Amino acid sequence: MNVQDELQIPLEKVCDLIIASLALNASNPFEEVDLDNIPPIDEDMEFNVLENEELEELKTKIDELNEEEKINLVALVWVGRGSFSADEWEDALEEARDLNPARIASYLVSINQLGDYLEEGLAELGFPSEEFETGVR
Repeated sequence: MNVQDELQIPLEKVCDLIIASLALNASNPFEEVDLDNIPPIDEDMEFNVLENEELEELKTKIDELNEEEKINLVALVWVGRGSFSADEWEDALEEARDLNPARIASYLVSINQLGDYLEEGLAELGFPSEEFETGVR
């Protein structure tokens, strides 16, 4: 199976989120957070995120994705941070499908290295870096 053919979110959307996330991180440095474990997402969970206009724009961009795109985005982040390997893409998707889609945007914007993880996830899945680095760095 070629994961590149299986990615259910347009590369352009991922690149847009990478750029927005990296810009947010540059203007608002975060504390390091241990993300080795995949946290459960439920209705009562509160996310510790910096509230500002750039963050809200990033969250809105994620909220505007359809459910399958959100699931792919989460799986891509998990591959990028090493929770799953590229060979475990289907497992990452399956795990991401267990999340509450309404809470995914809040979860993702709470990740202080979101842009880096998305970028690394694309690289791990074999997307040529020139496809997503233009304008990102």
